[in-house]
Amino acid sequence: MTSLTQLALNENNLSGRLPSSFGRMTDLEVLRLDSNQLTGSLPVEWGQMTSLTELSLSRNNLSGRLPTSFGQMTNLELLQLF
Repeated sequence: MTSLTQLALNENNLSGRLPSSFGRMTDLEVLRLDSNQLTGSLPVEWGQMTSLTELSLSRNNLSGRLPTSFGQMTNLELLQLF
């Protein structure tokens, strides 16, 4: 799924940790995982998703700091973590 550009799984009652393998989806532009029951920290590998313009992770149970690798997401225009 490396050519996928949008993935919306918001409001699906998903639980568990965020998969580090999502970092391999380098063409992904929009990722919406808000309003689920996801836990844990943000994977460092996600910094490889340099095409991302929108990342929505709000209304989950995430913890930890924003990885420094997210600085590689130079196209990111919207980041929702509340």
